Amino acid sequence: MNATLSLHDSRMAAEDLQELTAELLRSIRQETELTAKQPEYPGCAGAKGDPITIGAIFLAALSSGTVVALFQVLKSYINRKPTLRFEIKTADGRELKIEAEHLSPEQIAQTMQAVKQLFEAPAE
Repeated sequence: MNATLSLHDSRMAAEDLQELTAELLRSIRQETELTAKQPEYPGCAGAKGDPITIGAIFLAALSSGTVVALFQVLKSYINRKPTLRFEIKTADGRELKIEAEHLSPEQIAQTMQAVKQLFEAPAE
């Protein structure tokens, strides 16, 4: 299954958020078996370089096993930067939003279950 992971933090400048996204992308590639890359979108005429969406990571080959590894990576970012908000949207349109601020250990465990269910549940 494929999905897009988006990072948001209203307290960060766009450049800082993009830098954090690049760091998260490297962590996902190093610590999981997921195929992860920044999505590229068609640019407008005359634009230089490949346009990207700030804070977005495309994830491929998601399964219940790789979701556990992905969540462990996300959890380390939640612990470091509790103002982050993550949005995971599957290719079939299902989505899950994770607000890191004030997450207790119990809530993190519940969120982990919700993420696993997102990728285990068939689309309706």
